[in-house]
Amino acid sequence: MRKIVLLALCFWCISLAFALQAQDKKPVTITATFTNKPLVEALKEIETRFNIKIFYKPEWFSNKRVSAVLTNQDLDNTLKTVLSKTELNFVVYDAANVVLVPEISGRMAGNIPRAKPGVARQKVEVIGGPKPAPRNQKLSLSGNVKDGKRNEPAIGANIRIEKLGIGTVADINGRYELKLLPGIYEITISSIGLETQTRLIQLNGNGTLDAELLDKAFDLSEVHVEIESKNNNVSGSQIGVNKLSIMEMKKMPALLGEVDVVKSVQMLPGVTSVGEAAVGFNVRGGNTDQNLILLDNVPVFNPMHLFGFFSVFNPDVVQEVTFYRGAIPAQLGGRLSSILDVKQKEGSYEKVQGSGGIGIVSGRLAVEGPVLNKKGSFLLAGRSSYSDWIFKKLPNASLRDDKASFYDGTIKFSALLSEKTKVIASGYRSHDSFGFSADTVYSSSTSNASVSLNHIFSEKLILNATGFSGDYAMNLDFNAPGNEAQYTSGIRQQGFNADLLIRQGKQKMNIGGRGTFYNYEQGELKPTAEDSNINPETLPDDRALETAVYVNDEIELSPLLSFGVGLRYSLYQNYGNGVVYNYQSGAPKNEFTLTDSTFYGENDIVQRYQGAEPRFFVKYAFDEKSSVKAGYSRTRQYMHVVSNTLTISPVDIWKTSNSHIKPQIGDQVSVGYFRNLRQNAIETSVEVYYKQIQNQLDYKEGADLFLNKNLETELIATTGKAYGVELLVNKKGGRLTGWGSYAYSRSWLQTNSAFAEEQINNNNKYPTNYDKPHNLNLVMNYQITRRLSASANFNYSTGRPFTASTAFYVIEGNVVPYYGNRNQYRIPDYHRLDVSLTLLTNLRKNKKWEGNWNLAVYNVYARDNAYSVFYRHTYGTQPKVFRLAVIGTAIPSISYNFKF
Repeated sequence: MRKIVLLALCFWCISLAFALQAQDKKPVTITATFTNKPLVEALKEIETRFNIKIFYKPEWFSNKRVSAVLTNQDLDNTLKTVLSKTELNFVVYDAANVVLVPEISGRMAGNIPRAKPGVARQKVEVIGGPKPAPRNQKLSLSGNVKDGKRNEPAIGANIRIEKLGIGTVADINGRYELKLLPGIYEITISSIGLETQTRLIQLNGNGTLDAELLDKAFDLSEVHVEIESKNNNVSGSQIGVNKLSIMEMKKMPALLGEVDVVKSVQMLPGVTSVGEAAVGFNVRGGNTDQNLILLDNVPVFNPMHLFGFFSVFNPDVVQEVTFYRGAIPAQLGGRLSSILDVKQKEGSYEKVQGSGGIGIVSGRLAVEGPVLNKKGSFLLAGRSSYSDWIFKKLPNASLRDDKASFYDGTIKFSALLSEKTKVIASGYRSHDSFGFSADTVYSSSTSNASVSLNHIFSEKLILNATGFSGDYAMNLDFNAPGNEAQYTSGIRQQGFNADLLIRQGKQKMNIGGRGTFYNYEQGELKPTAEDSNINPETLPDDRALETAVYVNDEIELSPLLSFGVGLRYSLYQNYGNGVVYNYQSGAPKNEFTLTDSTFYGENDIVQRYQGAEPRFFVKYAFDEKSSVKAGYSRTRQYMHVVSNTLTISPVDIWKTSNSHIKPQIGDQVSVGYFRNLRQNAIETSVEVYYKQIQNQLDYKEGADLFLNKNLETELIATTGKAYGVELLVNKKGGRLTGWGSYAYSRSWLQTNSAFAEEQINNNNKYPTNYDKPHNLNLVMNYQITRRLSASANFNYSTGRPFTASTAFYVIEGNVVPYYGNRNQYRIPDYHRLDVSLTLLTNLRKNKKWEGNWNLAVYNVYARDNAYSVFYRHTYGTQPKVFRLAVIGTAIPSISYNFKF
């Protein structure tokens, strides 16, 4: 302690001596004569004489010259004289640095806020040492942005220099990097739901600028929500990608009052569904199985609860949603149409807090907080329905035995092993059960677990690795007397992926790989009572290993031009687990052309598929407000859903590619024009795409799919084509916010077989089951007062195709319908309006409890939208058509949401 005191005393004495010496030193002055001298040269002479650094843009001078006589003038008077005939002003920030800025209409137009000459209003943070680097040297400014309340990365935070119109976005670790010339800059750091920071820096060399953002207080009459940075839709390189925040989703009306990730995605252009109660969605003419849904890097096969009315994603734990439907980057793959990447937040590292909600059908609760002396965190969340009681209260006795329930739970732990290393372990479990009679009960469940490692080797090298395991199970219980049985099927998966992010200047490269082992349980039927008439039946499991390696390189050649190239190479191996049937060559596959069979053991490779998947995208910006983008991607999909339903159901069969079923291959080209209006307050875009698909499955007439050992005899490989144009207008500022989208799209399939039984519509092209040419979505939110906001969604789409029964026969008293060509008729058009009101109960900034009431009405004008059609035949008359509506009335709901 004594040594520290003496050292401090010595330091104070030395500082005092320098201060006294400075007082005795005479002020520096200049005596010089400038005669028609270039202003740049005059400024360099001033820099040398006063031993200072003057920051400015050379293009401001436009070959300006100066004539002046200076006699013993100090720095202030010298600069005033030299700049008197220009539109430039100056600000002295310290004894060694001066910045020149242009004066326009009484406001400073440079990087620095308005200040009087010689006065600095805002503290300047010096980064990179006391001496500035050479004026033309590119410097690196990097750092980490985190949520200060939760001590977790602020993924997608915007780091902007507004006056220059440049910026970047923080990655998954909250890290960013900017390349700048030496100078003084005003940095704006913002993130959705968090307060914005403005930092004034003097960049002299390479350095770091970290930031902690706190929660945003609701103390303004206007609520402004941004999906991404202000002009990211224009400046971002990739085409066909959207990022959605949970804050924005909470403003949309929702069925039964709960925020829904999947329903929000369905309001984007190019995304449709076959109707209400549809589990899954269709993207740009693709089937529901062509969408890869990731929850913390683990694939999810069934994204919905309760017949599609709820998604499996608990809104209280969702942090960010990224949706790719265009040029998918090479680090993602395995599906043809889209990638829905959902990231769950980490728990708070600072204090225990929670959130939840109570509705008429379900309730939820999430609690988070610190562990390991704030070096770690936990997150526990659960959600459950209590809808069974509603059925028991119904006046119709036949409905009282119906069931419909679900639950899901999330557990997550994070630990900071060091400043550069983090480990995250998470688990997820969900279960659904429903049945509309006592005879049959459907159920499904998902159990996922993962462990992730993030390590920062340096500012330029970051590793992300994840190991995961998943189990998706589907069950069907038959309870009818004499036919008691249970049918089960499912998918088990174990996998690992690693990604290495390399940053070098304007270049960002991802290198990595992924491997997943699948075990497809094709189906087992077993009796559950001794006197059951059901015979047991078991299909052998399908086993497969899918691996891929990739490299994805993004390069910014200039602020106007950037592009990316990627290559993914995938390998798929189907392993044996029993008998594989062989069929006569040059003949259709059926029981009559079956020749023999081959037995394969568990480690025997039945079939191997592999291939390259190139990716490419390019962006050219005309200016800060408009750009054009283009992209191409080839993707391979090795798994297929075999189903006789329009949407995902518990009786679906997930089938691996094998010696009879080839992998699907998709090629997509897209081009788009993007333009922002009113200082980025309004975003507009138009995108055009064309997609080709090889080996998409369809079914023979009267196909029998349930527990079929020769399933390949019921399948037909088709060629698919899809094309369309998508328009989007997004208003981000003001009391009225929201977006409107319109898409015109077509989706076709065509067989190409020489055999009649493997032809559909005589090999002529026909629309897919989900072809809906016109699709219009409107999403609006109006902030009525600080407490009260109103929202509305409107959706219109063309009715989907169906195959009509054009006649019928009566054979031995049995009515046998005759169907025309496949998918040549359409159900009526679909349209629906939803509205909601949200009332905040507490606007105080420092509040321990925050709550809001939400009143919503789904299907306001009670539109009886058709989901499907069926026929009733009466001898001597034409077949009568009836339509089935899942929801044919308005559904009101009220819910209370809270945070503490």
